[in-house]
Formats: sequence, structure tokens, C-alpha cells
Amino acid sequence: MTTNHKETFDRFSLYFLAILISPILFGVLLATYSIIAFQESESFGPTVFVVALYSFPFFAFGAFPVSLYLDFSARTKNFANWVKVLLYAGFGGLAGLIGSVVLHDIFPIIFMFIFGMIGGVIHFSVLALINRLIK
Repeated sequence: MTTNHKETFDRFSLYFLAILISPILFGVLLATYSIIAFQESESFGPTVFVVALYSFPFFAFGAFPVSLYLDFSARTKNFANWVKVLLYAGFGGLAGLIGSVVLHDIFPIIFMFIFGMIGGVIHFSVLALINRLIK
């Protein structure tokens, strides 16, 4: 494998790993929220699974291309981390709004917007952590 192909494969594999980890962490966060809000600890595992299952397509088809664009575009490559966090949160909020249309009546629109923003920040945090650990 040539050096350019190996570097491209390494980049894609890091981002693919992030889209596998992000839905699970998002599920853990929402399951923890449901334990605190509703005092039901026996539903932690199923809640993590369902949230990860429902959010995986949003991370795979939404966060993956957006994160590649934000991290490797000539325009946004050199932005500060706090600006990238805001961009990830904004795109996550947009994904949450799309999710409220797709999932229709499960949650109100404002909650889906907030959940999307949290998911975007989680995805940025996972990417930043993976990049620091592997490089």
C-alpha cells in the first residue's frame, strides 16, 4: 500500500471508529439522564441499546461527512477547537431537527434539537480523544 493510501485509510478508520463509539456514549448519557429524571435504573441497558441503535444512522450519515469536512477542508481546518465545537453542535442540532421529523412524535422538537447538539459535542470529543491517543 502506498503512503498516500495508507494515510487516507488511517484517517477514515479513525473517523469510522468514532462513529462506532459516539452512539454508544450518547446512549449512556441519555440512559443516565433517564435514571436521574425517572428513577428507573433497571432500564439502563435497553435504553443504551435503543438510543445507540436509533442514533447510529445520524452519526454514520450525518456526523461522518460533516466531521471529515470540518477537519480537512481548507476553510475550516485551522479553526480553533471552540469554534469547531460550536460547528459540531450546530450541525448536531440540525441533525436533531431532521431526527424530529423522521421519528415524528417520540420527543418534542426542542428536545431533539438539544439532543442533536449534545450528540455533536460528544462526537467532537470522541474524535479529539481518539486523535490524541493514536497520534
